Amino acid sequence: MRKSMLRPIGLALLAAALALPAAAKVTYGVSDPALAARIDGAPVTAFSVDALWRLARVKDGRTARSAVLEEVVLNRLLAGAARARFDEAQLYAGQRVGFAREVALDDQLVASLRGLYGKEMQQALQQLPGGSLDSLIVEQGKPSAAALDAVFGKPEQLKLEFTLNAEQLARARGIVLLRYTLPSGAGTVTLADVYRRQNVQGRVALYNRQADFLQQQARQDLAGRFVLDWSRRQFGEAAVADLRQALAERGEVQALRQQHGIGDDIEHTSALLQRLAGEVTPAQVADYYQRHRNEFTRIERVKARHIRVADEPTAQTVYKALAAGADFAATARRYSTAGDGGASVWIRHEGKPDWLAQLALAQPEGQLSRPIRTPAGPRDEAAWEIIQVEQRVMGYQAPDSEAVRYAASNALARQAAQAQLAALRKQLLRAAQIDINRGLLDQPLPTLDKAQ
Repeated sequence: MRKSMLRPIGLALLAAALALPAAAKVTYGVSDPALAARIDGAPVTAFSVDALWRLARVKDGRTARSAVLEEVVLNRLLAGAARARFDEAQLYAGQRVGFAREVALDDQLVASLRGLYGKEMQQALQQLPGGSLDSLIVEQGKPSAAALDAVFGKPEQLKLEFTLNAEQLARARGIVLLRYTLPSGAGTVTLADVYRRQNVQGRVALYNRQADFLQQQARQDLAGRFVLDWSRRQFGEAAVADLRQALAERGEVQALRQQHGIGDDIEHTSALLQRLAGEVTPAQVADYYQRHRNEFTRIERVKARHIRVADEPTAQTVYKALAAGADFAATARRYSTAGDGGASVWIRHEGKPDWLAQLALAQPEGQLSRPIRTPAGPRDEAAWEIIQVEQRVMGYQAPDSEAVRYAASNALARQAAQAQLAALRKQLLRAAQIDINRGLLDQPLPTLDKAQ
């Protein structure tokens, strides 16, 4: 990578880069009401856009359908690039994922469909013989202890991990927990199906032979299948698959943005950010420090005084007296065991301050600290301190300090990464042929209209 990619750019410049026309080939020739757009000939369904728009309006009733359509289009381009540049482990590195990503996506799809069409689904369920989910169940299996042992091993065996190998999974597929009949056909829920859907805690429950949990999870699996079956019959399999793809792409783009330092967690890092930070030069750090010096303020020294007493009751008495306006010096001469009469001293922020100095440096100016027990074991005798900071003097971290180097390098890395992502988006838009269904728009498209 060229060093020029690491030249600092301001946030305003980055925002401008993101908004620049990208010379995409955008047309408005889609007339099929089932389609929202075509991207290089591939369809984006109106069902996906409408579903995501309705879900967005639950959080913000002002959300425009056009904004959602544009997000789906841009996500489809960026998600494809994300998959081409990163494998799953790289793309989602550092993210805490309790469930397998495909399982989490299936659950998100089911939850979205249920949230949008739950009433209609419930009505359809009530019209079936029996009028409930139970009426779909043809047979409910109860695996024997021996069958479970063949999958999970003996209960008394010590487990270092709760993962099934290929042979164990094959046995689990042969254990049927539910046989059911949906309007579209019959099927089964197996132990392997339930196992696949668990996080670590769920797998522990299965290993521990929690029968109620096993059946509850089998019924939950069936409930999800009913939601998908109803939705596919109602809207078509292609439409539901496209919504699932749109949800997956939203997650992939979010992960791609985090790779480039964009997201809610400003502390999040990635291999890309670490590499770019490692390429920042001392000259760039110095330049960043000069332009952002106010980001590197620090407490240089404080003028403080304190009172030390032997026990908490005395400390509370002293604190109440001072809070009521008692003279600090006079109170110190009467109660303090420190021997300095409550005199003011300057404490510099340097080296490794002891705990009392750290407390003074952290105390707001002019405020009286509540009584604080000095560090000691729970059964050891300890003194109690009350501190008052009279004056705080601010300064700046040294430009050649490690703290400055670390903060500046990471800030420059994020700027460079975000510039790369902006350039990638422009490149993808330039190369794409995007055809839009104008009939779905409720306002102009802020990015795509500029790209013509």
